[in-house]
Amino acid sequence: MARFINLPDSTIFMDYRKILQRIYSLESSKIKLGLENIKALLSKIGNPERELKCIHVAGTNGKGSVCAMIFYIIKEAGYKVGLYTSPHLKKFNERIRINGHFITDREIVDYFLRIKPFITNQSFFEITTAMAFLYFKEKNADFVVLETGLGGRLDATNVVTPLISVITSIGLEHTELLGNSIEKIASEKAGTIKENIPIVAGAKGNALQVIKKIAKERNATLYLARKYPKINFKYIGGTFQQQNKDIALTTIDILKKYNLINIDNNQTIGSLKKTQWPARLQFISKNILVDCAHNPSGFEILKKELIIIKKQKNIKNFIFVVGIQQDKDIPMMLKTIKPLVSAIIFTNSRNEKAANPKKLLKIFNTLENQRFSVPRNFKKISPEINQNKSIKTRIIENPKKALNYAKKIADKKDLVVAAGSIYLVGELV
Repeated sequence: MARFINLPDSTIFMDYRKILQRIYSLESSKIKLGLENIKALLSKIGNPERELKCIHVAGTNGKGSVCAMIFYIIKEAGYKVGLYTSPHLKKFNERIRINGHFITDREIVDYFLRIKPFITNQSFFEITTAMAFLYFKEKNADFVVLETGLGGRLDATNVVTPLISVITSIGLEHTELLGNSIEKIASEKAGTIKENIPIVAGAKGNALQVIKKIAKERNATLYLARKYPKINFKYIGGTFQQQNKDIALTTIDILKKYNLINIDNNQTIGSLKKTQWPARLQFISKNILVDCAHNPSGFEILKKELIIIKKQKNIKNFIFVVGIQQDKDIPMMLKTIKPLVSAIIFTNSRNEKAANPKKLLKIFNTLENQRFSVPRNFKKISPEINQNKSIKTRIIENPKKALNYAKKIADKKDLVVAAGSIYLVGELV
């Protein structure tokens, strides 16, 4: 059981704010990958991660959704299951949860103060990961679904020996840290594969070949995501979630195959349908869609989904509200959605790594005279789209004001789409 520090209730919120500010101050603008610091910290607090039964999920896109699906399936089966994800949408507490409960403000205060004496030069993510491991251990979680933060091989979560490893998709992101090719990034993600531990993969092409090679070297049995019947989710949308569903269900089936978990097949599907993972292709009103797409491959998925939505809902124009983190491939992201844009408002979240909207507009304008490949089915669905049309642009730094302006200029048959950063979307939902 957690040993709580006796703090008066009136001071909890104040201390929570101060401690979060302290933790966030440790988040360097330059990320340093490695396992030495997290291992040193965990050893001083008793290596709680060694007592956890983890499902470890890595990948470029989809890993949060896959984690949520696995979490819901196990939770609804009656187990006590922890979920560790990042970043959060609205509040830090979202990152660490057990079943239907987020870690409380009081617990954040307590767990940070307990590991604080052992902190040397650990990063924000390393500290919060250590807090999560200790929390899950002391709350006696039956299972923990664990999402990597960045990469895999040198990610702070990669100190666990999981029951099973999962790799969703592989795309180009954080190339300055992970490598400038799909193969190099796949190698980093595949660093989560452990000796003799089964691995489920949803990746394809060259990325899958890299994963196969590393799995073979580590004598880890590789299972490719199977195809399952379509699921009609109650709370999440998007055809891409069907691929995530395949990865999640394959993972559960492999856990059952190895007798690591006991879940009825009929119960699995019913539980899966209940999955909630906000702000992933979510309509927050009739003509406002938000999505946490925040990298080129995420924007490619978003574009494909918007093409489908355009046909289904007879959308005339797309009005975008976009804010992107400065460390992303901004030109590629903007190039991807350019054929869809009727009007675009550039904004920025409060996150210190948010790109200046003026920079976004400048990059967008450099793309003005370029030609883009439009999917064949998009031309059939929307023959009126003209790549050379006049696009309305505007800068409104406050995200909520940017969204309100987009709503103001949108007609009844237009769709407002807010995307580009999880932090941005978090301020709008």
